[in-house]
Amino acid sequence: MANPKELQEAAKAIRDVRRGPAVQRHKELEDLLRRAGEWARREYRKVCEENGDGNAARAPGDSPH
Repeated sequence: MANPKELQEAAKAIRDVRRGPAVQRHKELEDLLRRAGEWARREYRKVCEENGDGNAARAPGDSPH
């Protein structure tokens, strides 16, 4: 079993890494990519509906379920 002091030190090290600028930047980029994907799906559906395409319910990349 691990020493409680070692566990505390490991937890602190993990928190320090998560607070690092690279990790924060990664989270920001993931959020931007997710929002861009959502926007693209909305726009695709809108264009399909305007063109009378019956496949507008599902944009490419949408899950089938």
